[in-house]
Amino acid sequence: MTYFKNHFWFVFFFLFSVPVNAHLMVAERGTLNFDETGVYTVISLSASNFLAADANRDGHLSFTEFKKAKETIFKQVLAGIYMQQDKQVRYLEGLMLSPQASHHGNGREIDQIIVMGKFINVDHTKHLSFHNVFYGDKAHSSVEITAKYKRLGLKKAFVLTSKKQGERVF
Repeated sequence: MTYFKNHFWFVFFFLFSVPVNAHLMVAERGTLNFDETGVYTVISLSASNFLAADANRDGHLSFTEFKKAKETIFKQVLAGIYMQQDKQVRYLEGLMLSPQASHHGNGREIDQIIVMGKFINVDHTKHLSFHNVFYGDKAHSSVEITAKYKRLGLKKAFVLTSKKQGERVF
């Protein structure tokens, strides 16, 4: 019986443990998670927002091109994703960029860049709005944002476009 159990589990795990390719986030979506210390932010942006980094001008952003242009992309993201409270602008802190390869193709081209960071010193009760200027190479592209303040039971979903780049959060 032990022989059967050992082989059963081996076959079971072999059959059901296939490699998984997953993005950290669905394309062109984002979340704003509020707590007492600020707003944790995760947004997936199309790599087509950063085609100036496409050194060989083939219309695709490779990992090598991303690494070479990382500082420029970093500065663009810092300037293009922000929160505004009345007239005061707050920028992301602790910014991290995570390039994600396409599931289709050779795995060397980036199709999404995951942006992660935190906005601090913001107050959700005082006319707080979220802004994003990145909409890829398509004029009708959009980014869906979900804002949540779980402790208070607040939730709001909204869509930003190239024509409507900001939205009041709560």
